Amino acid sequence: MHPYAADSKESRTIPLALVALAIGAAWCLNRGLTALALQVPWWVDAPSVASFYGALYALFDKWAWRWGGFRKLGIVKVPVLLGRWTGHLTSSFDEYAATKDASVEISQTWTDLRVILRTTDSTSRSLVGSVLTEASIGPVISYEYQNDPAPGAVSGMAIHYGTARLVLTAANKLDGEYYSGRGRQNVGRLSLQRQTDKKP
Repeated sequence: MHPYAADSKESRTIPLALVALAIGAAWCLNRGLTALALQVPWWVDAPSVASFYGALYALFDKWAWRWGGFRKLGIVKVPVLLGRWTGHLTSSFDEYAATKDASVEISQTWTDLRVILRTTDSTSRSLVGSVLTEASIGPVISYEYQNDPAPGAVSGMAIHYGTARLVLTAANKLDGEYYSGRGRQNVGRLSLQRQTDKKP
């Protein structure tokens, strides 16, 4: 997976909240050890704040950010996109005459993302990406991808790069457009429906 940018302010506020929680947890550990009259080596006590922060950050990054309660409270705005999506695409290559089946697998944590799109002709993988949470049309995912043709792809199709921009709707759909760069210079439309969510 690769990091992705988001326009939500949570990337600044949540680490501060995790620091506060880590300090509190370290203080509670210290108080508990003192109350039990336990002596621990200095190297166990000294990194406790950093250790608690690392553990809390890893827990939040991988699982906790997806908790619905954080969204209801407005703490997390980055949408949960991970899972399997299926749908179709059309392309200017054939004047939008043919509709091709497409399957998308999205892997996501709070900080990292990967989008893999497969058709009978090729497989594309995201290289960089961003998620806009404040757009009036709904959350928007944009990413740059590398496309690798399948062995049986149409003649002249080679490895190329492009960009995609998809809007997440309330009905668990991703709809948008893509543009393939130099060498192809095609535009197309994508429509996807979420099929499954990946479990923690």
